[in-house]
Amino acid sequence: MALKDFFTGKSGTKFWANIILMVLVIVAIPIAALYMLDSFTHHGEKIEVPNVVGKSLYDAEMMLKDRGLLAMVVDSIYDKRAPKGSVLEQTPKSGFEVKGGRMIYLTVNLNGEPMAQLPDVVGHGSLREAVALLQSLGFKLTAHKPVIGRPKDLVLGVKQGARDVHAGETIPRDRALTLVIGGGEIDSTMYDEEEDLDFDGLGIEGIDEDGEDFDIEL
Repeated sequence: MALKDFFTGKSGTKFWANIILMVLVIVAIPIAALYMLDSFTHHGEKIEVPNVVGKSLYDAEMMLKDRGLLAMVVDSIYDKRAPKGSVLEQTPKSGFEVKGGRMIYLTVNLNGEPMAQLPDVVGHGSLREAVALLQSLGFKLTAHKPVIGRPKDLVLGVKQGARDVHAGETIPRDRALTLVIGGGEIDSTMYDEEEDLDFDGLGIEGIDEDGEDFDIEL
């Protein structure tokens, strides 16, 4: 059917009103879609991220909410120098310009020193296995303390500072541990009995060519 034939005999008001309405709908749909897309993506909108480091988690969330931003805690660590429960880090940093509804990721300070139960590593397995197990649980280690005369690398005990700690005890996880280990048996063949003698204070007595006594102090 030709377009001319479609309009032939259709000159009523109702017909043309429908045509105009159809044209308006066709034009309005993409315009509305573009408007909604801009509104959803906050096109052209820029919000400066406030500085919430050092704030309590509640205050940080309120500050971000007032700017149209969201907060999410992604990590928590322990810093004894910072207030408990305060924000230690934020991403994006303060001063960045973002769109409304952007998520701000926060790292907060724990409310107390992290604790963990000490596993039984004394006399079990190798030194390497003991170190791997403790580190996997988040413990920090200092240099090992060897004890000469005991089997090499055998774990004899665990110390935290000057205190002995034992398996099953709940202790601060961030305070370094020292493993007391065997330093190896003493090899007696490494020492010569003659070299081990002490000659201090010994003397040699004799008679010189002139027939007089003499002493030599070694």
